[in-house]
Amino acid sequence: MNVVGIIAEYNPFHNGHRYQLEQSIAMTKADFSVAVMSGDFTQRGQPAFVDKWTRAEMAVENGIDLVIELPFVFACNNAEYFARGGISILSRLGCVTHFSFGSEEGNLEPLLRCAKLLQTETEEFRQHLRTSLDQGLSYPKARYEALCRGGDTEAAQMLLSPNNILAVEYLKQWLLTENEMTPVTVKRIGSGYHDLALDGQSYPSATAIRRAFQENEQPMDIDQALPIASRTILKRLERRQFVTGEDFYELLVYRILSADRSELAGILSSGEGLENRMKDAVKKTKDAEQLIQAIKSKRYTETRISRLLTHVLMGLQREDFFELLEQDILYARILGHSKKGAELLRIIKKEERNQIPILSNINKEVAEDSGLKRLLSYDIKASDLCNLLRKGELYTNSDHVRSPYRKT
Repeated sequence: MNVVGIIAEYNPFHNGHRYQLEQSIAMTKADFSVAVMSGDFTQRGQPAFVDKWTRAEMAVENGIDLVIELPFVFACNNAEYFARGGISILSRLGCVTHFSFGSEEGNLEPLLRCAKLLQTETEEFRQHLRTSLDQGLSYPKARYEALCRGGDTEAAQMLLSPNNILAVEYLKQWLLTENEMTPVTVKRIGSGYHDLALDGQSYPSATAIRRAFQENEQPMDIDQALPIASRTILKRLERRQFVTGEDFYELLVYRILSADRSELAGILSSGEGLENRMKDAVKKTKDAEQLIQAIKSKRYTETRISRLLTHVLMGLQREDFFELLEQDILYARILGHSKKGAELLRIIKKEERNQIPILSNINKEVAEDSGLKRLLSYDIKASDLCNLLRKGELYTNSDHVRSPYRKT
């Protein structure tokens, strides 16, 4: 039995995702496909375009057999921890034989070489990294410069594109955990990650698709970029259900104003005086974009600040995050599945393959005083915040009410 795993956001599920899935299944001869998908906030610190249940439905209707939520503390985090959470869930399901990821490179060998260099971190590399960080460079830029200074320019090139960066982190985690899954990569096709143009393309970026929905561009332009199932699902949603970071601005202002500096300093993505920059910036800005621009610097990228603000909104403390890591608390929470996905779940449970709990009803399966509840509380809070803005109320789409999408 071959099972291919994919770590994704499907924000939303578009033609490029369909292509990667089809290629992944063909390359691995997979009998089943599993996606570990971010919930209501993404890796870059922004709210997902639409809620996790809708995106899980899109994934299942487009061919994914089983969709599992990547917990918030991993999903809204840097590439290293995003990859760590995803790879750990896939490997500990006990059934995934291959994991597949898109990359601009499209060739596994140079990505794996870069991952091995970053995994070993020689003293020379660490010295180059410290030098670059001391010059005020952001961590991603400093890591790139460290590889270049060490003469590994080919490996450094792998760190210049967003999908390659994630690919390298997936491979790093795979090497560190020494699990038996086999990695495969599918070369990304179509527009670049940040390209905002639709231009009648069949494979535009997810960024361009989201922007088109938000700006009410012609449905025909969007239709060409999406599989039929995705188009059908998205068109039934109300306009208010498409949220952006701007929708959270007033909540953010309140959180920053009401928190003291020591609390802000303890937030996961904070550090080195960022609590002061937040306190100062919030008094001078009028929207979320201005706030990010006022806080960012050469050292701290827009993405880092965006994640920081989401961590502030969620109250994710550094100490709590690393306690969860140290205690190795993890689960596989089901968001959706097809008939084949239900069959795969039966196999996993019957043969007792899973090394982490598999959750489908959190009201019955998670004790109030358990470590699982601590981790789950962030997923629930993230959904509650997004439901408040998308629906104007918390109950209908609550994690305590919704059940996994089942394709009949």
